[in-house]
Amino acid sequence: MSKTVSSVPGDKTICLPIADSVDYEKLVKDRKAFRKYLDQQIQQHGELFPAEIEAGYCFHGFRTSAKLGLVSRRIRLIANGQAYQLRPDFVMPYMIGKTEAVEKGLYLRSFGVPYEAIAYVMGKDSMYWYRASLALGRPSIVGTTVKDGEAIPPHLLSDEKHTWWMGSVSM
Repeated sequence: MSKTVSSVPGDKTICLPIADSVDYEKLVKDRKAFRKYLDQQIQQHGELFPAEIEAGYCFHGFRTSAKLGLVSRRIRLIANGQAYQLRPDFVMPYMIGKTEAVEKGLYLRSFGVPYEAIAYVMGKDSMYWYRASLALGRPSIVGTTVKDGEAIPPHLLSDEKHTWWMGSVSM
């Protein structure tokens, strides 16, 4: 039996676009409907999925968020055996909350509003908002799908990390 080694570092989560007209709760429970919807998304947004998905996939169970109680599906790629979680796009990474609910608090944070004030206005506690703002930095910018390069602010195009190589600073 051969052991498959992960060749892709990082998160094994695929953010699945869910249209407003789709009832996600019903879709995730219906295996055939979910496969049909997923196949459509792979055709429309192939850049969101690993290249190996062209060889096919199979369903690999469910994952239920303890915080939200939301069920998401997992798939396993036939080509390399790697499993991915399919997170709906209306949920924040690590399923800390729904994007619609977190968006307003994080908007206030962009103006330097303290976490305690956000918690007072939006609910939850200050640590929740602190963790929500940190969660935005977790996804890899390098691995992020960019459909329109012109929409990216220019200061994000360079890596500010310095490293030493052969006695000199490299960027």
